[in-house]
Amino acid sequence: MVQYQNKVHEIDQLKKEIDALGPLSKKTLNELKEYYRIGLTYTSNALEGNSLTEGA
Repeated sequence: MVQYQNKVHEIDQLKKEIDALGPLSKKTLNELKEYYRIGLTYTSNALEGNSLTEGA
């Protein structure tokens, strides 16, 4: 239980550090969204497969 409490405290501290940095710019938010969109698509395709072929 103590280990769990330590992790929660660590997460809270990291969250405070992130919040202190202020909001992200629109450009950075868009780059993050694109990064995760591509990553999630890649991971999903790796797990499920797909029938897409490379176009000419």
